[in-house]
Amino acid sequence: MKVLGVILARAGSKGLPGKCMRDLCGQPVIAYAFEHALASERLLGRVFSSDSGDAQALAVEFGVEVVDRPAELATDTATVDDAVRHAVLGWEEAHGGTVDAVAILYGNIPVRADGLIDRAIAHLEDSGADSVRSVAPVTKQHPDWIHRLEGDQMVQFRTNSIYRRQDLAPLFYHDGAVAVVTRDALFAALETPDDHQAFLGVDRRAIIQGPEDTVDIDGPIDLAVAEGIFRSRDAGKANDVVMIGERAVGAGQRTLVIAEAGVNHNGEVSSALRMVDVAADAGADAVKFQMFRASELTTPEAICAEYQKAGGAATQRELLTNLELDDAAFSQIRARCAQRGIMFLATPFGPGDVQRLVAIGVVAIKLASTDLVNVLLLDAAIETGLPLILSTGASTEGEIGAARRYLAKHGAVDRTIFLHCVSRYPAPIASLNLGAIATMRRALGVPIGLSDHTTWVQGGANAVGAGACVIEKHFTLGRGSGSRCGGSQDGVGPDHAMSLIPSELSEYVEQIRLAERAMGDGSYGLQAIEQEVREIARKSVVAATNIPAGATIDASMLTLKRPGTGAAPSVLAEMIGKRATTDIASDTLLSWNMVR
Repeated sequence: MKVLGVILARAGSKGLPGKCMRDLCGQPVIAYAFEHALASERLLGRVFSSDSGDAQALAVEFGVEVVDRPAELATDTATVDDAVRHAVLGWEEAHGGTVDAVAILYGNIPVRADGLIDRAIAHLEDSGADSVRSVAPVTKQHPDWIHRLEGDQMVQFRTNSIYRRQDLAPLFYHDGAVAVVTRDALFAALETPDDHQAFLGVDRRAIIQGPEDTVDIDGPIDLAVAEGIFRSRDAGKANDVVMIGERAVGAGQRTLVIAEAGVNHNGEVSSALRMVDVAADAGADAVKFQMFRASELTTPEAICAEYQKAGGAATQRELLTNLELDDAAFSQIRARCAQRGIMFLATPFGPGDVQRLVAIGVVAIKLASTDLVNVLLLDAAIETGLPLILSTGASTEGEIGAARRYLAKHGAVDRTIFLHCVSRYPAPIASLNLGAIATMRRALGVPIGLSDHTTWVQGGANAVGAGACVIEKHFTLGRGSGSRCGGSQDGVGPDHAMSLIPSELSEYVEQIRLAERAMGDGSYGLQAIEQEVREIARKSVVAATNIPAGATIDASMLTLKRPGTGAAPSVLAEMIGKRATTDIASDTLLSWNMVR
């Protein structure tokens, strides 16, 4: 059976405007319908019918064909079957031939049971019916428990005396998750235009789901319900840790500190080797360089960014040509890293650079912010099978979400770490927006770090407090070691001005390690080191006056005083009404063997 999947979504919605593009756990609501359709093994093709330009662009990103819905089919009064027929005819004209059936998927339904579409198609094929729809049992909204109001007077919708749920007649509602109809039934409905259910045919079958298997987004509360379902499903399955070599990186792990040498070696391998030593001496976990061929990275006319102009280079190609290192140089750097026990990383800027890095030996691929949307480079990085670290500077929320979906589509998101980044050189402290780290963690469901472009020595430590598991920071042998770009005196690198000198890098790493210790494990309650203060500064039940043996203790006889080594204040009320078993002098700490 040839079945076409038709996904429907209008731009307009009175209940929740633009609902198909509303964010839900890091991606638009409509994206889930695309994922469901793409996951189906029974669909011959998938087509999206909508008048929303943003949603259409997202469909193209997912590889779903688009049929532009005309205005007359995008109104509140336009029927579903008219829109579906329009989409079917458009797809058939583009591909030739006809389909046997259509699976109708509403774009405002982000929660569907796995395999539902294929089960509905199979049931249609096996039953020979005109249509199959997913349904769920009616529970608290059962007609036998529904009333109408006459003024404020409640009147039963159906007269009955049923008070137990198990006695209600089994009824079901179409939950909207999927409707599969034959092409014959869909087009035969044109003969009965006044019957808006005619497109379902005469023989209508159902597959039963639970009420929790589908969420139809009509209002804000539905978004909250869908989010709750996704969060509960993901509990315990979130990608909290990524393995980089033998190093676990993520929640609850030691922060991975990457000392970013970048191109601050000024194209000199001797300087690059010294930078490895500086990074290792500072206590960094990794040192990262940049691998590129200027002729492959830029066109001859590409101009320098403002921060690159100070040294006088006319073009990016001129600037970067002087900063290249060849494979032999990188082999030396890699060997020095092994000698010093520090992880070697380098950022590739093209697919060829990725292969060069793999040949040299890297344990992860780190991509620059500028390449978050570079699908050729993403593909090359994904194909290595290595862990991925992606910076997100100068990217929109939509672009970051799209990158996450692209990685998920290609099975790489579980080995990916995203870095929050502000693409300004240097970045003002006020722009750092460390609160984004937690937001990104919730939205993307992967470990989040920081690529720090400030000159703030405490920046990394503060990022650890904000939840970053990776910190990347530029450093230089000396800010006066580069002058033809960046305003320094002897070199050509543009990044010296926003980089830390060796002593600052050491302090930067030390501050991160202090922040890690300060963060602790997140548990709360009494610590061993607090026991002394607890005993000295807390209070105990104390005799407020002399209490003779045999006296019945009343409230006036007791008070609370330091230290906290006697009966706890919480038992004060219990001691009232007891009899003293011995003479108790004023200011004596009471214990239970003194009363009965």
